[in-house]
Amino acid sequence: MKNIIYSIAILFAALAYGCHNSGGYLSINATDNDTSFKFEAKYAEDKTGKLEKYLDSALNNELPLDQNIDLFVNLNGSDKFNLKAKKGWLVIDFDKRNSSLAGYMKVKKLTEGIKQKLME
Repeated sequence: MKNIIYSIAILFAALAYGCHNSGGYLSINATDNDTSFKFEAKYAEDKTGKLEKYLDSALNNELPLDQNIDLFVNLNGSDKFNLKAKKGWLVIDFDKRNSSLAGYMKVKKLTEGIKQKLME
């Protein structure tokens, strides 16, 4: 009986610890092939503000990442990418077929910066 009580106490302690530290969740996936580049990040919702500040400065555009958004972002006139976001989730889709190498390199650099901000 004593062992059961100890086991239950340890289980509750582990659950409480896991729920308290769930803010550290981070999943980043990038897919790069001949025709497209896709970047997806799932992260703790409390990092949305930090990510929003980074994207605002990198893109010279205010993006409300705490709302559900789905829009095209122009990089330099002809190059653009699709950005979908809400709290805790961000996806960038870039079509290589209709874009320049410079645009592709900008998006790659942007996603590396996003990755760095989320890992801080």
